[in-house]
Amino acid sequence: MRRLMDLFARTLDHQGTCLETLGLTYSQAKLLWRLEVGDKLSLKELAKRCGVDASNLAGVVDQLADRKLVLSSPAAHDKRVRLIRLTADGVRLRRRLVACLAKNPAIQGLPPKRQDQLLEILREVA
Repeated sequence: MRRLMDLFARTLDHQGTCLETLGLTYSQAKLLWRLEVGDKLSLKELAKRCGVDASNLAGVVDQLADRKLVLSSPAAHDKRVRLIRLTADGVRLRRRLVACLAKNPAIQGLPPKRQDQLLEILREVA
């Protein structure tokens, strides 16, 4: 269990470095991670995907919209519903985020075969 907690701590450190490098908060990064390229989700759907309440996510959407990373627009069927999608800049930043997180030194240090084995184990438990 100790080794698992050490891996978790090292992963959190790496994540923090990535977020700092990209100028993102944890909440902003989580939204970018969960909003796939091409998605156009309501605020409620996106909040569910992020595991938070829509009222807590609205401010994060506004922050990313101010940075022109997402576009928030009213839905045609109901103007009270906000639809959220990535902009071109948001797609680029999301790709940088995913690439940075994928370069976790704790995992990258393993030979490719061991990385595959670890992924198999993680698929079973997560």
